[in-house]
Amino acid sequence: MSSKKQGKQKQTPILLGFPDVPIEQDNDAYVTKLGGLPNWLAPEIRPSTKVCHCKLCKRPMYLIFQSYVPLPDSIYHRVLYVWACNRRACMRKEGR
Repeated sequence: MSSKKQGKQKQTPILLGFPDVPIEQDNDAYVTKLGGLPNWLAPEIRPSTKVCHCKLCKRPMYLIFQSYVPLPDSIYHRVLYVWACNRRACMRKEGR
């Protein structure tokens, strides 16, 4: 089907982040950051170590991205952690 026949789709802007000031002390879970060690939202209730280990090679993965992502109109907080294994043998395979 040609693009003319498909019609125009409404595009919604997505804000992934914005520049901020340098982080002086890396201990705030409400700060978005690239790499480093995770700052858990509730440090006294840490998730299982399984979440940061590769399911293929069982080695620790690297924290790529951490972002505070509040839920609209909610009393709850949310932090997104993105992990990745950098071993070539694990790349582009499911299960990571």
